[in-house]
Amino acid sequence: MNDMKYSLIKNAFGLLALISFPMLFTGCEQDAKFKTYVYPTAEISEMYPTLGYAAEKVTFVGTNFGDRKEALKVAFGGVAVSNILSCNNNCVVVEVPEGAVAGDVTLQTWNNEPVTVGTFKVYPTPIIEEIFSHNAEYGSNMAVEGDLVTIKGANFGTDKTLVEVKFNGTVAPIESLVDEQIVVKTPAYTSGLVTVTIRPEANANSMTLTGTGLMDPQATGDVTSIFLQNSVAPFSPSGAVGTWAIATGWHTTGGFVGATTIQFTEENPDGLFVLECWGSNKKENAKIYQVTTLPKGDYVFELDFVQIQKEAGRFGVHFVIAEGDGTIPDLVANGDQLTGENIDKVITSYGITGTMDPHTKEIAVHLDETKQLTMGFVTQLNNKGTVKLSAIKINREKAIDNQD
Repeated sequence: MNDMKYSLIKNAFGLLALISFPMLFTGCEQDAKFKTYVYPTAEISEMYPTLGYAAEKVTFVGTNFGDRKEALKVAFGGVAVSNILSCNNNCVVVEVPEGAVAGDVTLQTWNNEPVTVGTFKVYPTPIIEEIFSHNAEYGSNMAVEGDLVTIKGANFGTDKTLVEVKFNGTVAPIESLVDEQIVVKTPAYTSGLVTVTIRPEANANSMTLTGTGLMDPQATGDVTSIFLQNSVAPFSPSGAVGTWAIATGWHTTGGFVGATTIQFTEENPDGLFVLECWGSNKKENAKIYQVTTLPKGDYVFELDFVQIQKEAGRFGVHFVIAEGDGTIPDLVANGDQLTGENIDKVITSYGITGTMDPHTKEIAVHLDETKQLTMGFVTQLNNKGTVKLSAIKINREKAIDNQD
């Protein structure tokens, strides 16, 4: 009797399971129906400008752009944009990519088909390669009012009305212009950097290029920008920019080749010039320097040290000013003195061989004639040590006519 009762109960549960399973399956099947969301296609009412150089900022106005940069693709002549500056539902701003060519501009949102917005005319980017004065008395980096100055480069164009040259903010009249060379007449100016502002067409945005500086022979004071590149904060980096970057404008040897020597921090957002070894990045007889030509005169070189710390291993950092090109001598192994074949080229030097407080070091140099100089650092750093500077400056104390 009990066996029969158990069998009836078992069969009843089995029947209930058979009846319930299709219902359960049907319920799951209904709940599993997903909707595919279709994002609206962007509608563009305006794009501006429609011509310019690489790195030009181009604005798109319209609707349905969304606000997520990762869902947006823009291309100029088939070359994808890598820098989307801003994005909201009604406005997008991008930077024309390097290598862009004239052609259609397309914009795509999400998985929609790309929309052809219009065309963009890309002009070759102008560059400055060299600036020199034709002043025979004082040299190529000095100019007096009326001197001719040549600016060599590329993609300047040939229309004088689209080009403007300034000497430290003062307009210099253009004497002649071809695509790779500008000749100007020196205005009444104060020493400083030369800039060239160019438009590819009359209705286009301009690009301003900054070249090297020119000095009035009578000038005194800070002449750093005329003779050195990237030696004073704010520093200019190259390569991947993050906390650390490579300093532009400096020649390097040994452990400084490809090394990051600019550091950006919250305390120093404009950067610090850093010579250090921390672990495996040894700087044994490594050099980092610049070559320039200084006219005769009295100068004071100013080194602004922010941190000098020796923890372990070899530690020697010497700032050297030497005659000639690439003529900084070597350091002995312990880093306390200079050695080698270029020792006779040294005009002056300043050595650091241990921890020191932050300070400013001034180094006086007298030149009785115009000379090509190498100035920079040679180091022996192979374990833990750092030297950080905020500036390497050149000040001119006397004008030429005041020299004995």
